Amino acid sequence: MKRLHGWLIVGLLGMATLAIAKSVETTSGIIYNRNGQFEEARVILLKALAKDPKDAEAHFQIGYSYSNLDSVALAYRHFVKARELDPKKSKDVANNIASNYAKHYKLGQNAFGRTDFAAAEHEFALATQADPTQSAAHYNLAVTYARLSASDSTYDVKALTEADQVLALSDASDPNYTKALQLAARLLAQMGREAEAVERFKPMIEKDPSKYPVVEETGMELLKAGNWEGAAAFLKLSADARAKVGAEDFAVYSNVGVAAFNSRKDDPAMLDEAIGYYEKALAIQPDDAPTVLNLMAAYMAKEDWENASTWGEKYVSVSPSDPKGWQYLARCYGELGDTDKASEALKRYQELKGQ
Repeated sequence: MKRLHGWLIVGLLGMATLAIAKSVETTSGIIYNRNGQFEEARVILLKALAKDPKDAEAHFQIGYSYSNLDSVALAYRHFVKARELDPKKSKDVANNIASNYAKHYKLGQNAFGRTDFAAAEHEFALATQADPTQSAAHYNLAVTYARLSASDSTYDVKALTEADQVLALSDASDPNYTKALQLAARLLAQMGREAEAVERFKPMIEKDPSKYPVVEETGMELLKAGNWEGAAAFLKLSADARAKVGAEDFAVYSNVGVAAFNSRKDDPAMLDEAIGYYEKALAIQPDDAPTVLNLMAAYMAKEDWENASTWGEKYVSVSPSDPKGWQYLARCYGELGDTDKASEALKRYQELKGQ
């Protein structure tokens, strides 16, 4: 009985050895890879996997082949499968994936640096395929698409998709998260989806109002781009957050007024918003001449001549040498039927203009 038992153990060990032996195709693939014959390796390794889809070495080797054939998406897929089938390969898999990613990410950076956005798009796209889990590649691809959208608006959707991918892969601790959130907001505003853009920021700002600079920066970018509705929405969100943390700011209120005033043609209700925010700004800096003039203009646009003349009088008191103030004031007095004051204001305007 003892001798028979020993024979069985030897037999089982022999079976184990056979089970882990590499197939002829896998062995051939390894040799081809070592010789730099990557296409030949790919062909023979596909045969190995057709025979045994759970051959971890074949998956790893064909991943290496695809890496050298620049089919990095396929390389990633096979490397991940190799690691799944044989956890001992985790380190080698990680190194190969990292190598593929670094190669294309660097090429993308170089192309972007020389403003070759078509080449940057190609390389950053390959980087996202080489390792789809890296937020940096997705963010840089999103930025590249955004640059390309300047001449082709169809890139807006692509840029938004990549920005959303960053948000799906990361959290607020990742520097790319906030930048992707800002980019997504700008893109949505450009696409006329301002309300959706603001909604993306609300959870973060409601949780921590002190993060208002992130929203404010986006609002200012939209203001400079002439996206009045988007700028108004974001700057109002920033103003509300600032108020919660005791950081009210003259410039923010004034800029909301500017954005709202310029939105009045599409939304007449924005005129009242502009007036409200100009008045909030002037409560902080009462003698700021440009804002006083803007408030006067807003009341004139509303045809509220009484308030317009009140602020016009304020303007000429703080900026008496500006002919525009006297011109506007003459108009207000005229609309109010006060011909004497209108005549005096018009005379002052003409003197300042040298007429």
